[in-house]
Amino acid sequence: MKKIAALTIVIIFGFVCIGFACELIVRVTEGSYAPFFIKENGRYSGLSIELTEALFKEAGCKAIYKPFPFKRSLAYIKHGEIHLMLNLTVTEEREAYTRFIGPQLDETVVLVIHKDSRFNIASLEDMKKLPKSIGVEIGKVYGKEFEDKRKHDIEFRSKIEIVTDVAFNVRKLQRNRLSGFLGYGYNVYYKIKKDPEYKNFVVHPYIVNQNWVHFGFSKKSVSEDMIKKLQEAYNRATRKGVFKKIKQQYR
Repeated sequence: MKKIAALTIVIIFGFVCIGFACELIVRVTEGSYAPFFIKENGRYSGLSIELTEALFKEAGCKAIYKPFPFKRSLAYIKHGEIHLMLNLTVTEEREAYTRFIGPQLDETVVLVIHKDSRFNIASLEDMKKLPKSIGVEIGKVYGKEFEDKRKHDIEFRSKIEIVTDVAFNVRKLQRNRLSGFLGYGYNVYYKIKKDPEYKNFVVHPYIVNQNWVHFGFSKKSVSEDMIKKLQEAYNRATRKGVFKKIKQQYR
């Protein structure tokens, strides 16, 4: 009887807790998005996965990785159908349904161009002078200054071409149908080093935005007590230098 009492199982807001252990559904990309998510033989690895595993190990939790499109995942977080999104930028809208723990990663938004291009860009305003459009992905946030300009500057907004997947931007730039496309530092530098499709691309010196992304937990399906435990685990892992050590391997 004592053993049974010690192994009480409680269902809390859609996930299972056994003592201090828990299982949380974590959104990942549908394919590889290196170096954050690398999918091989149906299994995920990479920078974001390693950071998640480090956090969950400290918290006594287990991740259940589920692939979903980015925009749909925001709705799933809002309604509690998944528990965690990774690499998530804090916005006022998302704070209404997401509890953020972090920072998780430094996020630098850069402009990817063809290596033969010679663009003089020192500000967002200069992008309006580019001969062709700038590619961006639907649902992605590229910094407050960029988003404010996209919202209020009609001429600037007309220069933005939205796609559902970065692969479309890669092909368009290869065919000189774009002046460039926006991407995130870790991913872009990794691709330029490793991916043959990026062999003719470089990063423009102009930095579009520098920011931080966080672990984003659903307010609908993750309790305040669990968030507290995860925050404490994050703090312990940070003090131990666990996250720093992982990130250094991907720079």
